[in-house]
Amino acid sequence: MKSRTIKPAKFLHDIHGSSTTLFDIILTYGGGVLAIISVYVLYLQTNIEIPIWKLILLLVISADIGAGVIANFTKGTNSYYGGEIKSKSRLVFILSHFLHPAIFLYTLNLFSAQTIGLVLFVIASTLIINAIKNKENQKVIASFCTVLGIGSLLIIGISNPLLLWFFPLYMIKLFIAFGIRRY
Repeated sequence: MKSRTIKPAKFLHDIHGSSTTLFDIILTYGGGVLAIISVYVLYLQTNIEIPIWKLILLLVISADIGAGVIANFTKGTNSYYGGEIKSKSRLVFILSHFLHPAIFLYTLNLFSAQTIGLVLFVIASTLIINAIKNKENQKVIASFCTVLGIGSLLIIGISNPLLLWFFPLYMIKLFIAFGIRRY
């Protein structure tokens, strides 16, 4: 059964592309909801005390990461950011993803040399993946960066469950879902 193509509103093109399917939209927002639930449960389990406004900000940025992982794998979003004419948009997208970890780390007061180093590694690696023209090479390099990043996350002693949730999804979102051009 083939899902019918729909045209999202222009202000949603950065998320869904100029053409997508209802199936992709449902899964994208489902990923955002699952992210909110999982981060909220982890928040409750870790007994971290933060003001309600920081918790709301944490949940919103978590939803964006969870939904973004799914959205970046969809044909609509991947096609929207694909091609040479979108190279500037791709760079803006990548560089704007300094904000996600900055907000996530700020809300939890978890800035450290290790977390900042991981963020720089993710952004630099995504820029490298993006610069590679060969799609097959992009896949291999993105996979390598994911293994290196998750391995580094564990080796450098990150033990906070919220960071162990955030960084692997952040890497998948940027390295594999966004970094690799599929269409």
